[in-house]
Amino acid sequence: MRQQTTNSVILASQKVPGFAERMDSFEKSMMIDGLSPKTFIDYSRKLADLALHYHKLPEAITEDELKNYLSCIIEENRSTSQSKFKHIVYSKRCYFRYAGVPMRVKLPSIKNERRLPIVLSKQQCKLLFDSTKNFKHQLILKLIYSAGLRVNELTKLEWQHIDVDRMTIFIKRSKGNKDRYVPLSVHILNDLILFMSRGITTRYIFTGSMPSEAISRSAIRFIMGQAVKRTGIKKEGVCLHTLRHSFATHLLEDGLDIFSIKELLGL
Repeated sequence: MRQQTTNSVILASQKVPGFAERMDSFEKSMMIDGLSPKTFIDYSRKLADLALHYHKLPEAITEDELKNYLSCIIEENRSTSQSKFKHIVYSKRCYFRYAGVPMRVKLPSIKNERRLPIVLSKQQCKLLFDSTKNFKHQLILKLIYSAGLRVNELTKLEWQHIDVDRMTIFIKRSKGNKDRYVPLSVHILNDLILFMSRGITTRYIFTGSMPSEAISRSAIRFIMGQAVKRTGIKKEGVCLHTLRHSFATHLLEDGLDIFSIKELLGL
C-alpha cells in the first residue's frame, strides 16, 4: 500500500492472511475512480479494526458477527460512536464495491440526520480573530472564513495558488477531486504580504514543525479550539467547519444567491 498506513492496518496485514493484498487492490481501485487518499486511509483503518476483531478478512465476516460488532460500537456510549458506526458501514460498502469481492451480508442502512449547521455572527467571528494574538494563527482562521475553505484545503494551500492580478485563490483537487477559484480578500492579501515579508520561502503558505511540510489538520483544529475558549463563545459544536458555514450564511444575508454560494464552497 503506497498511501500512509496506520498501526491497525499494519497489524491486520501481519495477522490476517490476505488482508494486505485485499487492501492493495482496494486502494488501486479507489485511486483509479478518483477517490481521495484520505478516504482510503479512513476506510482501511476501520476495515483493519474489524478484521483484527474476528481475525479474518472483511468478506468472511458473517452478518451476525457484523451486527454484534456494530452493537458494541453503539454501546460504547461515546459521542463518536454514531460517527464510527457510519464509517464502518461506509467502509464495508465501499470495500465490496472496489475490492472485487461479493457482498454476502446485508449492511444496515444509515439514516440521514438533518441538523442545522452552527453559525457565528459577524461580530462573533471578529471577536474570534481579535482574540488570536499570534499573527500566523489569526491569518489561518481569517483565511478559512474569508474564502469558505475546508480545513484540508487550507493545509494544501501553496503560494503559487494566490493570484494577485485576478484576486483569486486556486483550490486544487478538493473534495470530489474538483478544482475551483475563490475570491481573495484585499485584507487577506495585505496580511499575506506582511506574512511573506517575514522571510517565508516555503512551498506551502502554512507549514508545521518542518518547513517542507504543510501544517497538519490537528494543529489547525487546536488553534481554533484555543480561540473559541478565549472568546467564551457558548454555542455547542463550534469548530473549524463553523467558519465555513458562517461564511456561506453571511454571504446569503448580504444578498448573494444560493447557487453562487454553492459554487464558491465547491458543492
